[in-house]
Amino acid sequence: MNMRVSLNLLPEKKKEIIVRKHFDRFLFRQSLLLFSVIIFHLAVLGSVFYVVHENRLFIESSGLKYAAEQADVKELAQYEASFQNANALSLQANRFQQSRSDWTGFLRRLDRLVPPHISLGSLTTKQYRVFLSGTAETREDFLALESSLKGDECLSDFDVPVSNLFLEKNVEFQFDFTVKDTCLMGNGTI
Repeated sequence: MNMRVSLNLLPEKKKEIIVRKHFDRFLFRQSLLLFSVIIFHLAVLGSVFYVVHENRLFIESSGLKYAAEQADVKELAQYEASFQNANALSLQANRFQQSRSDWTGFLRRLDRLVPPHISLGSLTTKQYRVFLSGTAETREDFLALESSLKGDECLSDFDVPVSNLFLEKNVEFQFDFTVKDTCLMGNGTI
């Protein structure tokens, strides 16, 4: 067997310096290890902070976009409600117009039916009955008016006094007739 013997011939002061150098190296290595662990953790925390920051920005921008979209949705809903109200009013106006007598259309129709040289003096209505009076230049003009009115499908039940036919010129006339209610209901038939 071989035996080894080690002799330490160094003075005590040198021994302390060597032990201190070993301890300093050990301490340096440990501090490097600790420092690298701290750097690693700081890098991980920094990346986590960066990801959290980016997520927060994304969530804020998404929230702003959502709020803007909600504002657009509310505005669109207001427009839709306005259109629905306008459509309801239009429908109500159309129903009202169709349910009421359209005397304007009747007057336009009468204007087309009255031949030239006829002067209407008065036109009175009572429900669907029309009382008409005026002057015709000649008896033929009056007869033309009478035939055009009687030829209209919306007019009926004529009452024409015979006294209208006594004069040849400047014939003053009056007669009455009934307008069919279906022709006055705002459906465009007049």
